Amino acid sequence: MKRYSYFLLAAALLAAPLTAQAVQFSVLGPRALGMGGASVAAVNDSTAVYWNPAALADFRKVDIRIPVSAAVRDYADLNNKWSDINNIYSAGLAGDPAAAAQLQQILLDLNKPDSVTNMDASGGLLLSIPIAKSAIALSALGIGYAEIIPVIDTVNLNTAPTATTDSIANNNSAATGIGIITVEPAISFATSLGDSIFIGANAKMIYASTFIHSAYLRTGDFNTFIDNLNNSETRSNKASVDAGILVKPVKSLNLGVVGRYLNSPSFPVNGIVAEKTAGPQGVIAASVSGEIELKPQYRAGVAWKPLDNLTLSADYDLSRNKSLTEITEDQTLSGGVELTMLNEVLSLRAGAYKNTANTNANVVYTAGLGVRIYAFRLDLAGAYDFKEQEAQASASLALRF
Repeated sequence: MKRYSYFLLAAALLAAPLTAQAVQFSVLGPRALGMGGASVAAVNDSTAVYWNPAALADFRKVDIRIPVSAAVRDYADLNNKWSDINNIYSAGLAGDPAAAAQLQQILLDLNKPDSVTNMDASGGLLLSIPIAKSAIALSALGIGYAEIIPVIDTVNLNTAPTATTDSIANNNSAATGIGIITVEPAISFATSLGDSIFIGANAKMIYASTFIHSAYLRTGDFNTFIDNLNNSETRSNKASVDAGILVKPVKSLNLGVVGRYLNSPSFPVNGIVAEKTAGPQGVIAASVSGEIELKPQYRAGVAWKPLDNLTLSADYDLSRNKSLTEITEDQTLSGGVELTMLNEVLSLRAGAYKNTANTNANVVYTAGLGVRIYAFRLDLAGAYDFKEQEAQASASLALRF
């Protein structure tokens, strides 16, 4: 049976296309976040619906859980820089070469590779119930992804005090925002194949709202841009499937692989998009219609329990996931540890993760704790890179018995 389990795990790894494009793998739940986002093989609660549905058949508990999480990665500081641009234009550039030079530098900074801001958030209600050697789960998860990128006009950057057609006073740099919010009611089933192999899957309907909008930095402002981005909503729905496998070659070691959005559901998006042009305008904005495709996400994980109250875990994205704008990529390596005390009355967690596909990404450090009072559980976690670019927070309330 162990030889068969290794074969299944290897097949799952080989089936994952390493060049697939997908949105970033959001970190759902404070236990996962506290352990660095490494939860594919370590998950032991109803968030297995997200992390690895196969694990639902392993932890053998009724689990009712409400998790919420949010993350921000800001490599552009666009909000503050846009305000500075507005102030410079409001004061006027005529006869002020210092202001023109300052404006030029801001635009050049925004034109650097990976100069983006992206966010994700998740939350929901999950219920898992063990049945013999299997388990079922009902869940309703909400997951949102958004990204804002500067589109810089590199044609009109002339800071000469005399009027020219390519004067920075006529610069048409813009910002483009794109996002998708999904509500994903799902039914999950997991079962064991012997003592060391677990398989599971989710069947779900995705109700999606998509957003896209662009605005010129010279004539717009950040708050109005966000309002117009929200007003660009397009709604649609599609069915999708997730699946996972969990293998336990020995009692203390878990190996797992999960695949999400396996049928690559796509959703229409409509709005205004800014694009660079070689002409004198530098950047132009026009109405567009397209699609946001949620291509499959694949992640592998390992968890080891050298002691009954100590768990070490690590995850790695098998898919190199492109962002919504396809400007940046994400392929995260994560690891963490959990120490439980007094029969899980108190749980302490720590970890770290890094996006290995983004040279601007820093190592992000995580920490969390959990408290159990009889069947009630409260978990909290946070993450920070100590360079004011990336932060996450998560909390959950649960009943487990």
